[in-house]
Amino acid sequence: MKSSYIRAGLAMVAFALAANVPYFYLIENFGYDDVLREPARDVLFAFAAGGDALVYAWAAFALCALSFVVVASLVEEVLRAGGGKVAGFVSKAGAASALAQAIGLARWVFVAPILADLAAETSTRDGALIGYQVLHQFAGVAIGEHIGQTLLALWTAGVSWTILRSGAAPRVFGVLGFAIAAAWMVGQTELFATVTQTPVIEITPYAFVAWQVWLLLIGLVWLVAGLRKQTPA
Repeated sequence: MKSSYIRAGLAMVAFALAANVPYFYLIENFGYDDVLREPARDVLFAFAAGGDALVYAWAAFALCALSFVVVASLVEEVLRAGGGKVAGFVSKAGAASALAQAIGLARWVFVAPILADLAAETSTRDGALIGYQVLHQFAGVAIGEHIGQTLLALWTAGVSWTILRSGAAPRVFGVLGFAIAAAWMVGQTELFATVTQTPVIEITPYAFVAWQVWLLLIGLVWLVAGLRKQTPA
């Protein structure tokens, strides 16, 4: 029990800290994620200006997203030990979310550089802009953001429900987790607004930051709890 708290706590803390390194680099050097609301031509030109360093930053961000598979698996151990009956479903939702978001982010590593090069040439610019828009809507909006974030909201709600039921962490984290998951779902309006007349509520970036803090704090709580249980009286 104590070792599962330590492993899960370390994984959550490491993930929350590591993911912020490429995330803040993209904010500072690419204007992420506001840049995604700009015309395709502007996005590709800004991407090309970032050079190889920007591609590596996206690769690191995608790998961080994929590593959440490990976090979800280790959190499952704690939830099962705490009596959580939905731990298996919660873990699968977290792993599926990691895969979906990694796929969405990988488009910036292996496809966007090619489109940016094509957009720089007058003869191929129109095709590159169309290709970017299609890729962005499918891999980014549909798979990475809609499916990935919905599954992550389910994972967050599942962890929160288990916390409230089993006391695996202070109950405040359960309440906060449900609030963050709900905010994420409200933020889906921005995705639907790309193809419908849905009113936009831009709350997703704030929900993401709140979720990272929530994850980090639970990780610290579990880490401290596990270490205390290993300390001799």
